[in-house]
Amino acid sequence: MPVSAPNRDFSASAREPARGRPRDPRTDEAIMAATRRLLTRVGYEEVSMESIAREAKVSRPTIYRRWPSKAHVVFEAAFGAAGGGQTVPRSGDFETDLREFIRGALAFWREPVVEAATMGILAERRRDTELHIRTQQLLDDMIRAELAALVRAGAEQGVVRAGLDTVVHTDALFNVLVGTTFYAVLVDGRSDTDSLVDQLCALVMQGVQPRDREQQQ
Repeated sequence: MPVSAPNRDFSASAREPARGRPRDPRTDEAIMAATRRLLTRVGYEEVSMESIAREAKVSRPTIYRRWPSKAHVVFEAAFGAAGGGQTVPRSGDFETDLREFIRGALAFWREPVVEAATMGILAERRRDTELHIRTQQLLDDMIRAELAALVRAGAEQGVVRAGLDTVVHTDALFNVLVGTTFYAVLVDGRSDTDSLVDQLCALVMQGVQPRDREQQQ
């Protein structure tokens, strides 16, 4: 999930493995644009490979050569592909970057295309527990790696305890930030961005601060 801003750089290396002859990037973008229009117009359940093909003015086999299912097409149309740019801000100040990441995540979940895609894919996963979207794993891994780098930078700045850039801690931070912003927007329907940013940032800062600062408070 590229949560600071929808990153729709469709790099071939980040997609599902390519099949058949080399692909025309203009066709790829036409399919992506068509999928986004349909998501906002009719919603996930009404989108089909046939309707995408019709909207994009391509054949169904053209889409299937690129993506194996509707869920895969929709995920990439909404969330983009990994490897297209940085998702975690880097101003040099840990708290500033944390706040911007949270603010970006809230804005991202509020995008109509993202909302339609997210809830639809979640329902798809409940119906098909074997559904695996390679691009999603790549995006999640990329964000976790960038969060780990942010935590290391915070430790160098003296505002984060050393050693919190491990996989376990980074997974926890990812779940707190991505999970909480997702729930706040798509389940609770909260619109109080500033309050949410303040609350979540304060929670994280309290949890990551060096032990000597905890003792001083």
